[in-house]
Amino acid sequence: MKTNNLKFLNLVLLGGKTEQKLYAACKAGFDQVEIWREDIQNNSKGLSSITKLAIQKGIGFTNLQVLRDFTGIPNGQYIQKRKELRQFIHIAQAIGCDAIQAPASTREDCLVDKIDDDLRWMASEAIRYKMKIMYEPMAWCSVDNTLPLAWERIKRLDQPNIGLVVDLFHVYALGGDALQLDDIPVDRIYEVQLCDIAEKPPKDKNSLINIARHERQLPGKGIIQIDCFIDKLKSIGYRGPIGIEVFNDKLKCLPPEEVAQQAWTALNNYWP
Repeated sequence: MKTNNLKFLNLVLLGGKTEQKLYAACKAGFDQVEIWREDIQNNSKGLSSITKLAIQKGIGFTNLQVLRDFTGIPNGQYIQKRKELRQFIHIAQAIGCDAIQAPASTREDCLVDKIDDDLRWMASEAIRYKMKIMYEPMAWCSVDNTLPLAWERIKRLDQPNIGLVVDLFHVYALGGDALQLDDIPVDRIYEVQLCDIAEKPPKDKNSLINIARHERQLPGKGIIQIDCFIDKLKSIGYRGPIGIEVFNDKLKCLPPEEVAQQAWTALNNYWP
């Protein structure tokens, strides 16, 4: 049975120039892409060519990635981070994107007492431009490194335009499972990123980062019990974007159209 969820591909999976990657994702069948600021900055034809191609091909943008370590910034650095957020908003607006991905802090010197205030400011600034903030708990974050922890913060802050990124890698890397979704209202899940891993990763930070950024697998190529996760999403009535985020050095070396088609097939095996 066909669902109404928008299906996306994170462009990090594909090699080639930005326009090649957009074209490959569109040809494969994806409704949207997650695009990186670097995809835009490194595009030799400029920002307007990306916008024009997206309009021509009818492909949208799930989010603009990735605003790193915004929260809990030590005193004296927050001004630069706020400027960076505004730059992200400007780029997102230019390409017709309404969401920015901002993971939880990975800094060891993160000022935990400032996180709530920083997130409130981010939300208030973003909502002025009708932007959503996708807050992602990553396995190596110094705070909010699991879905339950990240949800507790978002629930407490009660900002209408901050929601969660659910990334299977980060859930399973720390021993979590689909039950972590039980207490999260479905409308506060802003997107779901599917992937797989060949084996259970060590929990030390460097190993997690290496596997996450270089050795993820397409869904169905590893050990994650993706079916359990999919069943849970369907049982709670998830209707948001669902897609593929796979960092894989070997796949990135293959022709982008070939890899995008593999990703499309893998996604539809789990979410027709």
